[in-house]
Amino acid sequence: MFILKNLLIFLSLIMMIVLTACGGNKYDGAIDDVINQYKEKQNDSDPIYRRDNALIRVYDEGKYIQFAFYLPKDSFRELTSYTYYEKVGDKYQEMDGMPMNGENDRLGLSKKTPDYEEAKGEETKLEE
Repeated sequence: MFILKNLLIFLSLIMMIVLTACGGNKYDGAIDDVINQYKEKQNDSDPIYRRDNALIRVYDEGKYIQFAFYLPKDSFRELTSYTYYEKVGDKYQEMDGMPMNGENDRLGLSKKTPDYEEAKGEETKLEE
């Protein structure tokens, strides 16, 4: 009986660890928020404006979120212009005056390694 009880406790702990690991990432809510804000601002129901069709980078523990959407294969560019959001208080606001190509921004984000990155809905493994 003692062994069975310990086995049950051990299996319960393993299940909790597995379920916690599969719970997404800590930036999911913020990413969904900024993409929804962007879609509302565009007032466009174009199917390219989806998280699973975006390149997303999160910097400075979620203070900044940068993203661009993948264009159809027959386009002359791979991505739309980059859009940047900054966390101000509890909300994210779109940032003005940021480069559309994602390079040499005034905050130096393009020179930093993002805290989190995903491409087409899949987390990208970043080099430390």
